Amino acid sequence: MNAPLRLALCAVLLCSIPWMGCGSAESPPDALPPTLDEPDTCRVDQDCPDPGLFFCDTVTSRCQAACRTQADCTAEKRGEHRIAACDANPLGCRCDSSRCVEALCSADAECAGAGQVCRNGRCAQPRAASAAASCRVTPDFAIGREGTSARFSVLAMDAAGQPVVVPSDVTWTAVGGKVEGGGTGQGASFVLLAPTVGAQEAVRAQVGGATCTARVLVLGAAVAAGQMRAVVTDELTGRPIPDAVVVTADGLGAVTATARTDESGVAKLAALTEVGSVSVFHADFAYLTVAHEGSGGSRDLALPLRRNPTDRYGGVKGTFLDMPTTQDMHAGLSGLSSPDAVSEVSASLLVGPTRRVNFTWGGQAREATLPAGAYVVLPGTTLAATDVSARGLAGVCDVATEMAAGACGTRTAWALGGDIPPNALSPGVLTGGSVDVGPLLAQTIPLLRTFSSSVVRDVRYSLKTTPGAGTGAPDYGDQSHFATVDHDFKSDQSMPLGFQFALRVPELPKYRKQFMDSVAVLGAARVPGRGVVPLGLGMASNTNPVDGKTDTQAGLPAPGLVSVRMAPTHHGLEGSPYDLMVTAASSAASNDATAGEASSVLIHRTLEKLPFDPKGSAPVVVIGSFLPVPEGFHYNYTREPRDGVGGRQLRYVPPPETPELPASTVLRAVFTNRAEHRWVVLLDVARATTGVRLPMPPTGFEDRTYYGDVMGSRAPFGVQALAVHRTGTLVGGAPLDLNGLVEADGVDLNRLGELTVAYSALEYGRPLVTWVEPAEDGQSLARGSKVKVRVRAFRVGSNPVEDEGSVRLTFAGSTGCEGEEVRGYVVDSQGRGEVELQLPGACTGTGVQLTATLVDTGGTALNPPVTSTRTLTLTP
Repeated sequence: MNAPLRLALCAVLLCSIPWMGCGSAESPPDALPPTLDEPDTCRVDQDCPDPGLFFCDTVTSRCQAACRTQADCTAEKRGEHRIAACDANPLGCRCDSSRCVEALCSADAECAGAGQVCRNGRCAQPRAASAAASCRVTPDFAIGREGTSARFSVLAMDAAGQPVVVPSDVTWTAVGGKVEGGGTGQGASFVLLAPTVGAQEAVRAQVGGATCTARVLVLGAAVAAGQMRAVVTDELTGRPIPDAVVVTADGLGAVTATARTDESGVAKLAALTEVGSVSVFHADFAYLTVAHEGSGGSRDLALPLRRNPTDRYGGVKGTFLDMPTTQDMHAGLSGLSSPDAVSEVSASLLVGPTRRVNFTWGGQAREATLPAGAYVVLPGTTLAATDVSARGLAGVCDVATEMAAGACGTRTAWALGGDIPPNALSPGVLTGGSVDVGPLLAQTIPLLRTFSSSVVRDVRYSLKTTPGAGTGAPDYGDQSHFATVDHDFKSDQSMPLGFQFALRVPELPKYRKQFMDSVAVLGAARVPGRGVVPLGLGMASNTNPVDGKTDTQAGLPAPGLVSVRMAPTHHGLEGSPYDLMVTAASSAASNDATAGEASSVLIHRTLEKLPFDPKGSAPVVVIGSFLPVPEGFHYNYTREPRDGVGGRQLRYVPPPETPELPASTVLRAVFTNRAEHRWVVLLDVARATTGVRLPMPPTGFEDRTYYGDVMGSRAPFGVQALAVHRTGTLVGGAPLDLNGLVEADGVDLNRLGELTVAYSALEYGRPLVTWVEPAEDGQSLARGSKVKVRVRAFRVGSNPVEDEGSVRLTFAGSTGCEGEEVRGYVVDSQGRGEVELQLPGACTGTGVQLTATLVDTGGTALNPPVTSTRTLTLTP
């Protein structure tokens, strides 16, 4: 699970539970007393027909079928109290949390014995192919060189626009002689045969009476001697990007050649003969720099770019329908599918910006902070956050001009929602008013038994120009152009998170020599053309003890096992592969202002069907090992060498005792300025210690390694280490290095998300220093007083190996301390990043300027400077 989704879930659980987030000692509102004026109602188990076979659900005041094992749900055991729904279900019933529930299917193979298929979690007769009234091939546009292959999938819809899943009734054919291939099924591969003049219709899918096509642009296989060809495309539409500037640079970052892409997205330049880099610049897209090995590197490069995420905005809005009517808290989270599980997706894109909700509870006015994608209703209070929204990325749609402008997209809307009993979260997760997130998240898994999944597979939305884009303060308030999508939680429109199972997680990685302290699992479907759709969750903590294994969870036999709850693919997602994204995360950044956000992710892709194994008797074994966190990257923002790092050089200097990254690892650094415009840099781990020097952007392009403010501040950056395999799994298939990943052979960067099997990440942020005491200018202090500043993303200390430097305080306009300086080397022990400095005893004056500056271990100010000034009166 990526960090934004994990944080959003925390926000729903914490900020919406007033007796948790607000530290109230009051009790939650009581449930309404049950009545016995209807058949099958109860107050206690003895009110039920047979207390050995039933229990009284005090929330609904109704008798429910009880069980300890699956056998307790069978007709043989229950006799006259047999359950008709279990008898009618080919899969029978299963025992889930001590109650009998209908067993769900998660793949067609589970229903094959009955001659049926799995649709919406039930075995059923396949729908006739004639129900398909329209279809769409994905991708619907592909660029490649002759002799390479491309794979296509199809999505079908009925006359009402609802998804139709009929994989056995899809026929693929080649059109026009430009490609070769075909077959049947939900997807097919084609070989690109001959160069084309422009894009041409070449692939056709037929689903019943519906047909749809894809166009291909085939480039010649030969690249002239001494030349390099770069093919630049829009990562999310596959279309070529014309007028992008492609630059080659030598090992010192000096530009050696420049060319612009044509209408086919192609630029040709003189080939690099020495180690250097290839960069692509376009104002509407993220910049991309790829470290290149000169004569040993590729001369035919596929370079996809991701459009700037905040220049335009759009998405979906709506609410949750038919949620439970109990007195429990009704909560959920919604969003739009993300293109992949690897690339950076901001929290605002995943679940929307936060919003403040005012409500009354217990006669007191209160406030909750929730993501825009969160739904929360708390009976007995006025808390009713029922409107949800989510932003989406620009991508494909049915209007070519809108696609070209980045003004539309099509994704899957998803939601997870259900009931949370107010007393279900133990007070032990609160420690001194703070929240211990790991145990809190681990406690949520049993609660997810009441949750369901809702998906709307094909949601088309528009994007418009963002007011304030580029200023660092974009305004997303107007949602009048958002598509309206309501999530219906009626039983026939949603799907229970009915599969509980355990994962066996490898040894956890470390950050700053400490084992990571939590694990989050996102269970998802990877839907062609729509992206990653969440279907379930799992969480675990590593706090007792803090070691290489997650803590033993209730109901599981050993440490290192993580309980997960998922829904099967449903409502048009059937046939899409299941992914389990296992994220180990460190809370160091929450407890230490100088630390970065660190995580490591394994992506498990070998599940053909979902298991039901709540006791962990046969846990799913996650293959592979977590990658080490990429600590030790340095970037010199200036053109002059500094501290062993060349001008504009990104270089890896691993700290002592840091685990080595595997040899085939691809490294990905991302600089992000205040407009959320990015510069992505790729290099192999073998090149990391030598590094890569970034060229100066061409005239007219902003330097995105800088923040974009008037002070010329540095842009924050983060680094990912990626393990990429040709098959997208660790089972069969060789690892890909950077050269193989950028080579235009059909296994390209635009498939990075599906080829990555593991990655780790560290957000380095950007160093900052701010004043804590005194809090404002113009205040008076006695000479010799102590002042306090707060430091972020900079490790303060005197150790030249492990620390980055100190705080230097200088004075101007004073008497008795002009030219003096005070150093601060010690950060507070509470992790707030606060450094205390004592003023010289002889320092006095009115309008004295105190400037706090971050300096390196040698005492030299960082460049660009990181400073903060306070103007005070110092009294004798």
